[in-house]
Amino acid sequence: MNDQVREVIQRPRTLRVSVPGWVIGDGSFPRAAVGDVVDVSLVLYSAGDTPSVCDETRTANACPAYGRAPVTGPDGALRWLHLVFGDGWSSQWWTDRAVRGPVTLTGVFSADIEDDRGRDRPGRVCGRVRRIHLVERRVRRLDNGWGQIPGWDRLSEVDAVPNDVDWWPTETTRDGDFVTAGVLVELDLNARSDSRPAFRAGAVAVHENIVWVMHASDPILLRVDASRGGPPSIVRYTLPLPIEILDELWTRRVHADGNDGCWITSPHDIHRCTLTGDGELNLDRYTTAGGWATTVHQHKLYVLGRSRAWLSSDRRYGTVRTEPDLHRLHALDETTRRLMPVTDPELERTVRKAATRADVAVDSDGAKWSVAGPGELRRINQRTSDASTVALSGPSRTGVIRVTTPDPYTDPINADIVAAITVDPTRLKTAHPPTETKD
Repeated sequence: MNDQVREVIQRPRTLRVSVPGWVIGDGSFPRAAVGDVVDVSLVLYSAGDTPSVCDETRTANACPAYGRAPVTGPDGALRWLHLVFGDGWSSQWWTDRAVRGPVTLTGVFSADIEDDRGRDRPGRVCGRVRRIHLVERRVRRLDNGWGQIPGWDRLSEVDAVPNDVDWWPTETTRDGDFVTAGVLVELDLNARSDSRPAFRAGAVAVHENIVWVMHASDPILLRVDASRGGPPSIVRYTLPLPIEILDELWTRRVHADGNDGCWITSPHDIHRCTLTGDGELNLDRYTTAGGWATTVHQHKLYVLGRSRAWLSSDRRYGTVRTEPDLHRLHALDETTRRLMPVTDPELERTVRKAATRADVAVDSDGAKWSVAGPGELRRINQRTSDASTVALSGPSRTGVIRVTTPDPYTDPINADIVAAITVDPTRLKTAHPPTETKD
């Protein structure tokens, strides 16, 4: 790295972020003080006809959130979501036209809460707090509440985000009063948190004090051996699987199979993990079908379907009706590697009763294991009610993964398909006869 590049990196890069009071009250932004390192999810609101003291102007690269439906703004115009990336920052941005490539943006960078549309989030912005200002806005009464009077914002510098402020009009507020609406935080974008991201536990399974823990989003599997007493032994396996978008508390489920292995399931696929004698973990994908809710009953894996229609949020269409599944229960046939419908009502009731949350598991001795936090498990003895915790951030060793999924071209189950697309080279005829040469 030459001196010129190093100087550019070390030069302070700052960004002023408006944090609404409701985001502070929600807990999505900390009660930070000057000097603290924070991270925040941003959305950019383009400047209106009246400038604001909170406006920033930045250059960035814009990319549409492909496949995301537009929304109708307060003025009745359609707006499409874009992801914009600048020097040390990234943000959402809603605009009335498609924009691709370099763009100059003017508006307010506002802190936002994380929602369930992780694929449309460009990443959180990290920085050290350099200055904090209270933002007061002049308001006027409307028929259904209060509205801001544009161009009348004022700032007052403070050392920390206050705890004793009403972030909205009160019973004593009158037309033309100033109301504290939030804070304006100036971030030094060169600063980075020194802490390593903790393991975020999502799903858990257990058999005889051997606990399998699946990361909430990343393809990381932990094997926690708590059978020997004392601190547990933790082995960390990095699986060759996609990083999933975290819509809920977990994106995959894990089920102990009772033979020092486990099943990993998701709506996209089903894998079986088997521990070998030399400590390697074999990873075998059984099917590219799957389901959101799965369970194991009498050593057999089941996929539970939906029995009723429901309304769901769709990126492309908004709120839509989703029809129930044709079959309410499927069982995995390990020989054919296919999900087969189950039509026995009694078996269905039994299997559904055996299903639990992905972050809770019960051992053969009745002990209940659960995810107690992003990097912690809790074990409760059902007989004595004694509770203990296991920190997943402790010492661990890296395990070896070996993929054993059959090659689709050599798998006997695909023999008929491969035969239909295979050409016998002996049947090929030369298009032109060989050219004779004279001696």
